[in-house]
Amino acid sequence: MKKYWLFILCFSFALKLFPQDSIQSITKYNMDSLFQAMQVEAIQRATEERATILKKLATAPSDSICKLRIESLYFEELPDISRFKYIIAIDAEKNLFKSVKKSAFSSDSLKSANFSSNNLKKIHFPKNSPIKTLVLNFNNFKRIPRSIRKLQQLEYLEISNNQIRRIPRFLKKNKKLTLLDLNYNQVRFTKKSVKNLSNINTLLLGSNGLVYVPENIGDLQKLRKLNLGKNNLSSLPPSFKELDSMTNLIFYQNDFTEIPPEIFYLKNLVELDFYYNKITIIPPGIGGLSKLKQLFLSFNQIKVLPDTLQNLQNLKYFFIHHNELSIMPNWIGKMVSIERMGISYNHIVSMPNLSEMAALSELDVQDNLLGNFPWELLDKPNMKLLIVKNNNFILTKEEEKMLRDWKNEAGQEGLVVIF
Repeated sequence: MKKYWLFILCFSFALKLFPQDSIQSITKYNMDSLFQAMQVEAIQRATEERATILKKLATAPSDSICKLRIESLYFEELPDISRFKYIIAIDAEKNLFKSVKKSAFSSDSLKSANFSSNNLKKIHFPKNSPIKTLVLNFNNFKRIPRSIRKLQQLEYLEISNNQIRRIPRFLKKNKKLTLLDLNYNQVRFTKKSVKNLSNINTLLLGSNGLVYVPENIGDLQKLRKLNLGKNNLSSLPPSFKELDSMTNLIFYQNDFTEIPPEIFYLKNLVELDFYYNKITIIPPGIGGLSKLKQLFLSFNQIKVLPDTLQNLQNLKYFFIHHNELSIMPNWIGKMVSIERMGISYNHIVSMPNLSEMAALSELDVQDNLLGNFPWELLDKPNMKLLIVKNNNFILTKEEEKMLRDWKNEAGQEGLVVIF
């Protein structure tokens, strides 16, 4: 690779010798040539590695291989590994498989298999395979393969970025399956779907075009983590409040205009994400989520923080940038558990003293209307990052010089100040 870097450096210098109007065509020609050369080298490398691997698989003792790694090698089919009985893991992502036969899973020790980024439409598993983790992301599946019902030890199934439309009934028979990743599919989340998910505690259904949540979702009593981000949701059914075990809830990039009241019944929540919605008001009920550690409300239209927010004494991450706040209440300075706080891109004109926030290490208040520089934070213990640029600070020349000098000194001690 060093010779390519050398070529780029020399080429950059040579551009200065050509007229400006010819630079674009020259750049495109050379960059295309460079890319093609790198591609040829990658294919050649893969061809050589395939040959080496096939030779090793043909001659190696049957008890000598415990992990098979053949990612990014352009294999059109999985090599025959049926005689290797002690393989623990198969990593075969980024190849050209269209199907995988049962013989690939003959090892009695196999615990994980990764076939992401292939062209898979079919995959077949034998009975009693001990696989616990199966990764099939970025393939061409139109349904969850039926042979998965044979994997009675399966705990984690990732099959995102496919073309799956429904959640099959047989998943209910996979008693140990606890994580199901169906992000970026075309899943129809229905009442029947809920009945097939009774064993799941982590359900990822982001970017499926969902417009509603099934009214019986409260039946999923084992559910702890739910990702419904990048959908078209604007409300929740009443039964949602019955999800007592919920700890992590993501509604990133939906159409909510308010935080649904059903959420305030979920007393075990530690993470709540409403990034990129249309929320204008934070209801007082937010203060009842006493276990909350991460609250993400950025990219909304929020104007005021409710006083009940100060009841979140376990809150560590608080991000509410890109909203319409104009005032930060005095009590925010008493929230001693907050470690990282992002309140940039609002209309905040003044800030309370934050020096008593013992855990605070990162603060971003850029692009606001602050007039007073937060000098007290420069000497605050544990501070690692302070971003204050693009405000209305009024500084004397002496203060500007002192700040520059201080920035240079503090930077050497670990605190980064951006202003």
